[in-house]
Amino acid sequence: MNTLQFDLGGGAMLALPTHTVAEKLISSLKQTTAPAPGRRKIGEYLAGQGGIYAGDIQGDDGVLYGLIISQPKDVGTAAWGPDGRLDLSDWDGLSNTNTLRDKYPAAKLASDYEADGHCDFYLPSRREMMIALANVPDLFEKSSWYWTSSLRGSYPWAVAFEDGNVSYNDRGIEFRVRPFRRFAI
Repeated sequence: MNTLQFDLGGGAMLALPTHTVAEKLISSLKQTTAPAPGRRKIGEYLAGQGGIYAGDIQGDDGVLYGLIISQPKDVGTAAWGPDGRLDLSDWDGLSNTNTLRDKYPAAKLASDYEADGHCDFYLPSRREMMIALANVPDLFEKSSWYWTSSLRGSYPWAVAFEDGNVSYNDRGIEFRVRPFRRFAI
């Protein structure tokens, strides 16, 4: 039987069967991944989910996701990142951020955010940001643009919540960063 050993300090060790550890971990993840069933109200803080519910988006993968926006106004400003052509999604900010996080300041800033025990925040895609623009524009500052993780050619999209403008911009400009996360419904 395979076991995992945990050092409890002071010379004490705990050995648990790997299947028991895996079952408990999977059970815990299932309990914390999605909010409790029921109708969620757009603009409402979802306890234990790290932020405010912004609405749903159907991904190109066919899955319906609920979008969570980080509770503070934003986590700062950053340049989008270095030049270069990348194959990024127009809807999947999580996948985009996983591709960008090591070399691109805006994606790193978003992915470093944690709340309510969740560390799966990311720089939203253009379509995800459009859901926020349509449903909860009052949660965003009006005086600046917000980066998305999507590109038009080699230029990243950004959104201005003052007038709803969506445009591609120079990667070196510092715009606001607002982390999102999602859960499967």
